[in-house]
Amino acid sequence: MRPDKRNTNDIRVTHTALGQLHRADGSGRYQFGDSSVLCGIYGPAAIGLRDEKLDRAVIEVSFSAAHGKSTTRERLHERLLRSTFETAILSALHPRTGIRITCQTLCDDGAVLATSINATMLALMDAGIPLRSVITAVSCMVDKEGEVFLDPTALELKEAQSTHTFAFDNVSGGVVSCESTGVFTEEEYESCYDICKQGSDAIERFLRHALQKKLEKQSGLDFGKS
Repeated sequence: MRPDKRNTNDIRVTHTALGQLHRADGSGRYQFGDSSVLCGIYGPAAIGLRDEKLDRAVIEVSFSAAHGKSTTRERLHERLLRSTFETAILSALHPRTGIRITCQTLCDDGAVLATSINATMLALMDAGIPLRSVITAVSCMVDKEGEVFLDPTALELKEAQSTHTFAFDNVSGGVVSCESTGVFTEEEYESCYDICKQGSDAIERFLRHALQKKLEKQSGLDFGKS
């Protein structure tokens, strides 16, 4: 049994919020347990001639740690977030503009990269950015005995032999991006893929439900009723 009483294939209690950043074009806060990230979307908006692309919008990402200055870890997260969402955003619909994604870690209790990917997806949906697909992410770890744990906490990660974060595309069902660290076998990697895929399917339903609730509140309608 895990310290928080979850089974090995359980994600933590999840919370979401939309529209908390009033100066942004869209925003989303996503929370796995105590891990929480707030994302803001700015644009599509005009950018400098030197930076613009004639055939698409330029995607810019900034990622900030919860405390202190950003490190190499945050820069790696920025690159992975950008490559992940460049595949999802229909940037050709907004040529010669820029879309800025800002992620602020509010609390890091493990799996913060997956948390930030889900927060970014929420914010893009809130901003009404045209998308090819919905991207969802979840992390897992393999301990020294070879057991796989979904959505690990910071305490659990101290016992990790390897960690893995998968981002999935809901259209193809495939992996859009993956970050793996540590030592692991091919069999362990496949087990991590399987458990994260199951977790991501549940997260997609949760994201859609959160957006539906916001639309119902704005319109005064209940889309769950025929």
